[in-house]
Amino acid sequence: MKKIIYLILLLAAMTLPAAFDAASQESGNIDPAAIIQRILSVEREQLDEIKDIIFEAEFVEGEFKDDGFEEKVRFVKKIYLKFLPDTVLFHEDYLEYYKDGELQDDRDRKKEEVKRKEEKKKRKAYDISYSIYTPFYADQGEFYDIEYLGLAEEKVNDYVCHHFTVRAREEREGLINGDYFFEAGSFNLVRVDFSPAKLVKKTMFKLSKLDMTLLNGPTPEGYWLPREFSIDGRGKAAFFFGVDFNGREYYRKPIINSGIDDKIFEVEENDE
Repeated sequence: MKKIIYLILLLAAMTLPAAFDAASQESGNIDPAAIIQRILSVEREQLDEIKDIIFEAEFVEGEFKDDGFEEKVRFVKKIYLKFLPDTVLFHEDYLEYYKDGELQDDRDRKKEEVKRKEEKKKRKAYDISYSIYTPFYADQGEFYDIEYLGLAEEKVNDYVCHHFTVRAREEREGLINGDYFFEAGSFNLVRVDFSPAKLVKKTMFKLSKLDMTLLNGPTPEGYWLPREFSIDGRGKAAFFFGVDFNGREYYRKPIINSGIDDKIFEVEENDE
């Protein structure tokens, strides 16, 4: 029964985009390039409609122990995104800072905010301003091998999904490896599990692991936006033993096309 349901959804997905060529439809096969074309078309349609977004966000950092996840710090934030033709502007304000469950004062909050923004810049960390679709763009073809694995064996966040793997052809800064899951009916991104193709290895800090996951979901208006970003890393800092870090950031109550003042992003540049 499960295979029959998947087959029905697969055939339905085939009839949606004009990008599927006639030969593929007649043979009962799907052309992966046509799926990618449709995925990028759906992404472009959304970007054409969204100029900016404001999220209420919450970041929780801690570690996994035998009895579950133990929270160490938590930040309440406001995140601003502005979409330009060739880039995305990003700014975040830290509104509240909790340590071991206790609300910290404004001075400690600001100190921690500055520290974390500096660390983020040095490590060239990813955030939701990064276009996770990048490996699928035509101008990135020389850098990646992309394989279509068909429909995922199990539902992803309750969605039947097309499954792609992306592998960088070389260990180079700025490239990623990942598993992508796109909803079979709408071709929107549901989930991506990814990691840098090359980990940071500096004198004072070396990463041995950095696994990230981005989860997207639909808004009442039909836009697919980030809902959760998670990070699981392991490294070694100078003069210390191994350092493990685990964090989850949640995005809520998106405000779309409110007309964000560009000065907000100028403040971000000054902060960094």
